Amino acid sequence: MTPPADFVVVDVETSGFDPAASRVLSVAALVVTADGTTTGSLHTLLDPGVDPGPTNIHGLTPAMLAGQPHYADIAADLAALLRGRILVAHNAAFDYAFLAAEARRAGAELPVTAVLCTLELASQLHLGLDSLSLAALAGHWNIAQARPHDALDDARVLTHVLRHALTRADELAVTLPIRPPSTLPPLTYPAAA
Repeated sequence: MTPPADFVVVDVETSGFDPAASRVLSVAALVVTADGTTTGSLHTLLDPGVDPGPTNIHGLTPAMLAGQPHYADIAADLAALLRGRILVAHNAAFDYAFLAAEARRAGAELPVTAVLCTLELASQLHLGLDSLSLAALAGHWNIAQARPHDALDDARVLTHVLRHALTRADELAVTLPIRPPSTLPPLTYPAAA
């Protein structure tokens, strides 16, 4: 089944897990056609104005983020990429919630009307994997992952995962779980250590 619009594969790195309190540190958005061709992109670090949080996970330090644009500075460019396309993310509820929170803070538009969660899609593809993490799917389909938890590399990897997942969905006649963002499941936060 070919979707009616192009995709925008998105990944964000954040300062924490709660979009109400944490901020986006890095965003990557790749415009991808149904055949897997990338036709546009946006990737930038962002100055969140807060501590970057788990540097051991995403590798982003305060020094790296100082002087980078704020979300408001890139909001219009991101909106232009998203408009009329399907936002794709692995655990889309997370990425969408953070982008929506940043857009609200900036008083900016986030023109997303359709979302495809590759985690949800992968769960319908009978892959026989113990984990459906991005790393597990990349390994399953032999996709090289250079820098896990780097927004641009994760978006690039997810672009390839999406192509394989769409092919598999077509083979199995699986209806793509494309939905309005308002119907995404609520975010759950990891328990404090």
